[in-house]
Amino acid sequence: MYIRFVTTRIDQDSHQPQGVFVASYALLDSGDLGPDEWKLLREAIDWFNDNLPHPPEGFIAGRAIFWFKPSAWESIRNAWGLVHMLRHHGLDVEVQKCRRLGNIFYEDRLQVAAFPSKWDARITIQ
Repeated sequence: MYIRFVTTRIDQDSHQPQGVFVASYALLDSGDLGPDEWKLLREAIDWFNDNLPHPPEGFIAGRAIFWFKPSAWESIRNAWGLVHMLRHHGLDVEVQKCRRLGNIFYEDRLQVAAFPSKWDARITIQ
């Protein structure tokens, strides 16, 4: 089962709920964090930059959204830190799970990118 952490904000590119990474970068840039919180969030994001594979150079996500694979247990565990920080600052964050994605066009050992499809078997948990 694939898993994704999202806010209730709609992303202007994918037209889907905004993922926690985009929301975390926006929170970093907002000026709403104290120095200790900013450092903590920056370190959490840096962990993902160091440990989550990046798509190849020139990859354009467009409307695609990223999902963790079940094997990404360490990334999923660390994503909860982002969730808690975002919730602490008033953002509603949900967990989406999906058994099947219809339009996968990028995949690595920890994640997939897929275009949203009405054939996705998705459920949302708050």
